[in-house]
Parts: sequence; C-alpha cells; structure tokens
Amino acid sequence: MQADDLLPLFLAEAVDRLDHLDEILGSVAPAQDSEEWRSARRELHTLKGASRMMGLIEIAEACHQAEDAFDVAGDQGFEDLLNLVQRVRTMVGSIRGDDVAAQDGGQSITAPDVTTTEPMAGTRVPREVLDRASDQAVRLSFLGRGVGVMVEDLYGIARTAESGVSDDHPEQVLATLALRLRRLALRTDRERTRFDRLIERQLRSLLSIQVQPVRPLLSSLGRHAEELGSSLGKTVNVQVEATRCRLDRRIMDALKEALLHLVRNAVDHGIEPESERKALGKSPSGTLALCAETLAERVRLTVSDDGRGIDPRTVLEKAVDRGLVTAAIADDMADDAVRQLLFQPGFSTRERASAVSGRGIGLDSVADAVRKVGGDVWIDGTPGEGTCVTLDLPVTRRGESILVVGAGGFHVGIPSHQVQSFSGPGATRNSADEGESNGGGSALRVHLGSRFGKPEESASVVIHATTAGVPLDLVVDYVLGEEEVFLHPWPRSVGKVQGAEALALTEDGTPIGVLDLQHFVQSTDHGTQPFVQRSAPPPALKVLLVDDSRITREMFRRILMDAHLEVTSVASGEDALLVLEGGGIDCLVTDIEMPGIDGLELTRRVRDSVHWEHLPVVVVSTRDQASDRMAGLEAGADAYLAKQNLDGGDLVALIHRLGGRR
Repeated sequence: MQADDLLPLFLAEAVDRLDHLDEILGSVAPAQDSEEWRSARRELHTLKGASRMMGLIEIAEACHQAEDAFDVAGDQGFEDLLNLVQRVRTMVGSIRGDDVAAQDGGQSITAPDVTTTEPMAGTRVPREVLDRASDQAVRLSFLGRGVGVMVEDLYGIARTAESGVSDDHPEQVLATLALRLRRLALRTDRERTRFDRLIERQLRSLLSIQVQPVRPLLSSLGRHAEELGSSLGKTVNVQVEATRCRLDRRIMDALKEALLHLVRNAVDHGIEPESERKALGKSPSGTLALCAETLAERVRLTVSDDGRGIDPRTVLEKAVDRGLVTAAIADDMADDAVRQLLFQPGFSTRERASAVSGRGIGLDSVADAVRKVGGDVWIDGTPGEGTCVTLDLPVTRRGESILVVGAGGFHVGIPSHQVQSFSGPGATRNSADEGESNGGGSALRVHLGSRFGKPEESASVVIHATTAGVPLDLVVDYVLGEEEVFLHPWPRSVGKVQGAEALALTEDGTPIGVLDLQHFVQSTDHGTQPFVQRSAPPPALKVLLVDDSRITREMFRRILMDAHLEVTSVASGEDALLVLEGGGIDCLVTDIEMPGIDGLELTRRVRDSVHWEHLPVVVVSTRDQASDRMAGLEAGADAYLAKQNLDGGDLVALIHRLGGRR
C-alpha cells in the first residue's frame, strides 16, 4: 500500500506525541512505577509502531532504544532516555524540513518520495477558547437548575388546579392560576432567551476550534501542481490567494481528494504543452490560480487555469451521443447548464484516458463530495482561454439550513444557500419545464408536484434558486419556513433516491427529503421522474477500528475502505464502547497499547457483555511475542495479528470470514 500521502499526518502525530513526552519527562522524577512514567513509555511505543508502518525504520529503532532506556534505573538511565527522545525529535525534524539541520552522530534519515512533506498541524485549542467554553458550560448548568425550579412550579400549579376543581368558588382559583401561569410564562421566556443565547455562544466557541487557515492546504496543492507539471514536461506557475480565509478542518479533510483531482485535471487536461501554447501565442508556461475568500458565512474557493478552456458545443455533442440529454433539450440549453453536464457520472470529452486523469472518473465524485458538506460547485470556461471551477462552501459544519416547502402532497427541503428569493400566488405558472424569466435571466422552471406524480393545479409559489451557477425556478404549493437540520444518508432499505441528496428531521421530528437541485438541471426529459429507485445490494460489513495512533488508524481505514467495508475509527477504548452501544457493528479491530481502557480490557468487556459477546474481535498490535498472543486470545479475541508483518489482504479476508461473508 502506498502511504506517502500519509507522511504529513504521521509528522503531525509524531510532533504531538514528542511534545507530550517532553512535558511528562520535564515534570516527573524518574520513578518507574508512576502512571506518568507508563504514559511516557506508551507514547514511545505507539510512535514506534506508526514509524514502522510508514517504513521509517531508523525512527522506529530509535524509539525502541528509548523504550529500553526506561528499564535502566538511576540518573544515567534517565539522561540516556532524554538523549534518545531528542534523537527521535531530530529525525522527525529532518523530514519536516525544520530550520535546524539534523545532527545525529553523522546519521541521517531520508523521507520517502512524496508529493508534499508539509506537516498538518494538530488541532491545538487556545486557552481563551477553553476558558470561555468552560464558563459557558457552568452557566448552562445553572440554567438547567432553573428549569428544574420551573418544573416544580408547574407541579404546584397543577396541584392548585386539582384542588380547585371541587371549590365552591372556582373563579378565585382560576384567577390565581392565571396569574401564576403568566408569571411562569414570562420567566420561561426570559430563561429560553438566555438559554438560546448561551447555546449559540457555546456552539461558536466549539466551532472556532475547528476553523483553520485555508492557505496551507492550497500551498500544498500548488506544490503538487508544479511537480506534476514538471513530470508532464509542462511549466506551471501557481498563484495562491487566501488572505485570512479560514474553513472548518472537517470540510477541508472531506474535500482534499476532490481538490487534488481538480488540480490534476487543470494541469493534465487544461494547460497545454509548451509547443502548443507557443503556437497559440500564449506564454510557454501555464498559470494555475488557487484562491479562497470569505463571503459572510461562506467560503468561495476557485481552481482556475489559463489552458484550453471548455467548448460547450463539444460537451453538448458528447452528452447527446451518450443519452444524457435529448436532442430537443440540447437545442435550448444555455452554455452554463451545458458545462454542468461535466459533473455527470462517467462524462468526459477525452477519447483517451491518461496516466494522471482516468477517463470519466472524478468530476461526479467532486460534486458529490462538495454537496455532502453543504456546498455547491460549478464550472466556467472559455475555449482557448481557460477554465475555472468554483466551490461555494459553508465556513463551518453546524447543520444545514433548509427551506421547507410543500409540493404534490409532500414536504421537502431546499438548501437555503441556493435560494435567492420566492414569490407568492401571483407568480406565473407554466406546465412545462422550460426557459422562463427569473430576475431578467433565463431560468429552468420545474414543477415539483408533477415530479412527484401529482397534478399542478395547486402550485402557486415560485422558488428562485441557483445551482452550479444555473438559475432554476421551482414551482411549489406553499412555503413552511426555514429550519436548521442535520443531514443523514438514506437508509439502505430505501436505496438511491433520485433528486434528493439526504434525509433530514424537522423540528417536530418529521423526516423529509432534502433536494439535490443539480438533478433537476440535468434531467433528460419533461415527464414525471421516479422519486425513488430501490436497490438492495448486500450491506457492507461495518468495522469498528480502535487505535490511539492517527497514522495507524488512517492506514487501516484506507485498507478496509478499499475493500468496500464500512469503517468507524476511534482513538480510545472508551470511545469504542460508546460506538458499540449504538449497535450495528459487525467486527471489532483493536490495538492493545492505549491510554485508559486498553485493547485487552476492551476485549474482555465485549466478551462480558450479553449484547456483544458474539462480536468478532481482531487484535492488531506491535507486540508479537507468544505471551502477547496468548494474552490477547485469553482476553477473548478471535484472532491476533502483528502489525510488523501485516498484509492488508489477510486482514480483510479475516474480517469477512469472521463476519460470516466468506
């Protein structure tokens, strides 16, 4: 397995563990029986295992020697330990490219051949954020106590009402109840306002931890573009602009592969060879611009090049040939809508696949990844002048704001960031999906009721929206309002839902579909579209992966995901138990060396539980002695594998066999 692209993750983890190690060793006496001493040794053990998996044998050996130093008593052993830890830090620093050159007794260490070695900084929480979050948590607990007092008041009011039922003069009792209820309502309203305000502050504090600068990611992509261009015989000048632009780390992680694909497409497909550029009167070197800017609560990210551009006629011809659109629709399609056909699965204008960009693979996945984080994506391009792909993204992942509407007897949600405005009963309705005026421009008009197989007579509200840069008018029956919801994937029993990207629960608990507006832009006819297409492939096995090493978790996760297994990865035994309580796990894969509940204790708890006693458990550890294997099996593991000589195929086959699939 190629692990080169995991080097930044390994370096970030190594620095964090070494920092923690220095903190421990700098604050405790060399007492071998202390918990701090055991924690320090565990950090080295985990770092040794991660180094071996990355193929960095010299670092792994240095960690092993440092582990041995723990067994040497006295000041000399402690001094040796400190020197060995510093040696490990120097080796890690030489790979990171730290300013201080690595000096380690004449020895040197070389990083694997990778596209980038920029470290990915771990998430460090500023002290002021922690203080603010702690204070707000205390205030929330105070509000919770206040709610308890109000509940007692309600019980008192209920008792008064019960006693007044048989009263000879209920008017006085009713007056008392009315006064007490009014006072309680006023107090409840004040507390609710305080609660909402405090919850919002708490949420902002927590989300601020996740928001990080975008520039390091774009710079890393830029270096990859330059190296890729060089390998293809092209000179690529990269421009990066991301001044003070920040984005949720989780969104950046989710979009790294998509952005990498866009960059590779631009260098391979877009920017012409030097001879071709000269013949066209262009500069011999191509330009790739990676830009990010903050617009209110969203981030606009663009990947643009000055290469061949996009010819809408060529795109449309291919789309008609492949049956993506009919000839009748093609005659009326605007260029903006035509370019968005490039996001259709399997679509490509190239006749041959290259070694860098395979034919028809990627842009549909890019669009899917962007929409999963609540974003939108579209392409602009002029033949001979270049191409620009724009990603419109939320700054943070805090739920999706949707406009809930009614159409054809159904309630559905429309992503709010795509809604421009909506007009009331006076809006003109048209029974066909065709170009209509929308704010002075040409918009595609879609009657949602007819798409759900219902008549259009009641439709009276027009939602003016934009998807992938294409204006779209959605005719619906009525608008219920705007809500903030969490998006969930559709249940396996339902299968693929055409026209809906996710499932959401409204405030009253009603499940509704959230529309994928791109589906309506790319429709191939005017007739009724099936809203649900059922497919029931065998569900993938669900694996819970437990390892406190980020690099190890990521490597194993990729191995298992490549084998079409569903993977949930956590960093501790405590988190693993929480996941298991939720159910649905088919196999547990765990490390042994972890703080808190280690792998052996986790296995014992699984075996002692009436709910999980039959769950397959695979232990994967750097410990490879016979006694270690026996301890794992005695704890209840079904299998014990050593990380040093682990073959990914063997692990996958074992999980399938234990899970009853093969």
